[in-house]
Amino acid sequence: MSAAASAPAVATTGRDTYARLWRWHFYAAFLVIPFVLWQSVTGTLYLWHEELADRQHAELRFVEPRPERTSYADQLAVAGILVPDGRVSHVVIPDDPRRATMVVMRGANGLPEPVFVDPYSGQVLGHVGGTSWLPGLTRALHGGWPLGDWGSYLLELGASWAIVMVLTGLYLWWPRHARGLAGVLYPRFTLGTRVLWRDLHAVTGVWLSLVLLAFLATALPWTKLWGGEILAPVQRALGQSAPPAASFGPVPYASTTGQDTRERTLDEVVAIARREGLVQTLHVRLGRGEQPISVRSVAARAQDERQLLIDRGTGSVLARADWNDMPPLARAIALGVDLHEGRLFGRANQWVNTAITAALVWLAVSGFVGWYRRRPEGGLAEPPRVHRALGRPVIAVGAVLCLLLPLLALSVLLLWTVDAAVRRYRVPVR
Repeated sequence: MSAAASAPAVATTGRDTYARLWRWHFYAAFLVIPFVLWQSVTGTLYLWHEELADRQHAELRFVEPRPERTSYADQLAVAGILVPDGRVSHVVIPDDPRRATMVVMRGANGLPEPVFVDPYSGQVLGHVGGTSWLPGLTRALHGGWPLGDWGSYLLELGASWAIVMVLTGLYLWWPRHARGLAGVLYPRFTLGTRVLWRDLHAVTGVWLSLVLLAFLATALPWTKLWGGEILAPVQRALGQSAPPAASFGPVPYASTTGQDTRERTLDEVVAIARREGLVQTLHVRLGRGEQPISVRSVAARAQDERQLLIDRGTGSVLARADWNDMPPLARAIALGVDLHEGRLFGRANQWVNTAITAALVWLAVSGFVGWYRRRPEGGLAEPPRVHRALGRPVIAVGAVLCLLLPLLALSVLLLWTVDAAVRRYRVPVR
């Protein structure tokens, strides 16, 4: 076949691929827009949860420093009296003398409920219910509460389709005609509102595409399926898991209690942690039964934190962990979490993340407005169906995505099955 004859075929294939990916981008947007809006709002609130909590509960969070302190054991006891049915999740012992001790209970709805105790007088300052405590509520909502595992699955599905939306959007944006940088790297303001809305959406998306992919990738380790059932076993198989002491939850560990059955008091635990060099705010998870006590020094970044596992009977340090003990993959995940939570490079990280969530909302709104303005009256205006097979590069990229993202693969299979059934059993209109 001559080059002249093959040119129309190549052009047709290119147009077909564009139309197919435009259709995928269109339907992905309808799936993703609610996810984007939900995660942007809850994520922004969580970014600033400490500052918001300080303003909302200043009378509980701050105290007047005094020369003498009440024992931590007594503080824990009075907090338990206030919420007798609550189960202690952890205790936060601040290094700032102006802050109250926070004893966090786990509520019946699964949300954390903090009790604040004046460390000097030993008096309870107050208790905040789970739905009123923004740090716990926003984190839970961002992670799929109150739907439990199903909430995590839905968010993982949304993140997977958001990745599809970004990649297809990049393909649609890619300049195919020599028209300069207008409409490619900056919007065109003189071609009418329809073109302007399209450009505002596309240009914002392309400038943020790599950042958005990074945010979506760093969210996946927190999900139930991808993070818990896929990533964790891979880490174990590769020897890339974080050490047991670095866990944020209860840790099963061999006890060395022996004949000493007296449990260490919270004061003794704090003294051990300070002796081991944990000088920052302490996050103490007391554990239950044979579980050891977990102590973590709270720092702005993961590489500055240290963790201990302490035997609840003997008080001996069972395990230690800091940044140097983390394998490369565990470090990469921790850095991703810090970036996602706005902790990696201080206050600037919070503002950058806030700008990104605002841009995500803008992409959702501008995409919707652009579609609404272009659609025919009363129609959905979805891109037309193309029956020609996709090219091999597109199939390869799709296969890799489905291999890496199982929920995406399942949803694609479901959509394909529904679409095939609709086409097969559709009743022709006369």
